[in-house]
Amino acid sequence: MAQRDVRQRYAGASLGTWWAVVNPLVFVGAYTLLFTVIFRARLTPDAPPSAYAMYVVSGLLPWVAFAEVATRATQTVAEHRGLIKYTMFPAELLPLTSIFGAVASQCIGFILVVLINILLTGEIKVNIILLFLFLILQIMFLAGVAWMLASFGALLRDVRELIPIALTAGMFLTPIFYDPSNLPEVVRTIIVFNPMVPLLRVFRAAIIGTPADLVSLGFFSIISFVLCISGFAIFIRVRGELADTL
Repeated sequence: MAQRDVRQRYAGASLGTWWAVVNPLVFVGAYTLLFTVIFRARLTPDAPPSAYAMYVVSGLLPWVAFAEVATRATQTVAEHRGLIKYTMFPAELLPLTSIFGAVASQCIGFILVVLINILLTGEIKVNIILLFLFLILQIMFLAGVAWMLASFGALLRDVRELIPIALTAGMFLTPIFYDPSNLPEVVRTIIVFNPMVPLLRVFRAAIIGTPADLVSLGFFSIISFVLCISGFAIFIRVRGELADTL
């Protein structure tokens, strides 16, 4: 079903599913060019603009995957109402279909970030073992998000309209384009409760070699386990009502 979801997304296009590869390549290339050549922003006064570009892109990729899963999760149950109303189908699989495409596209982007970073710095900073561990934790996190939002989206139609607004606000409350250590204390206190912050930190540590943060890894591991279990429990709780609601 996940493969079918990806094929349907690019149905009719000349390149077909190759767009799933082209999109992250263009995405990473455009942002790298933008911040390295045009804006030439820097994380620190002595750091090159390319370091800031890698910082931004390595944070944007997980956020885009999260936003895609969150948006699709609110719609996926309604899109497959026939399976739920008229067949004995395990409905808990439906919210998970978008994770495959989102994570696959993210991984392609990560590969490009690593290659560009090697070309710019001449150093290999990627930690494959840690990256694999973080991907597993991220998939658990995304599964919990998908189950929870699919439950709310099926019962409350307003959730579908609220999610894009929440994602827009959440993007600016997530340290994608800035270093949270430079923010006022009050703002840092608010941002620390954002579950995406530790995810971005551990991915950046594994991909571009920023200082590793074991506290962030432990915190995100707990969040992933709790959210995955609670999201699944919520979906199972409302699954019996889906046929009547849709």
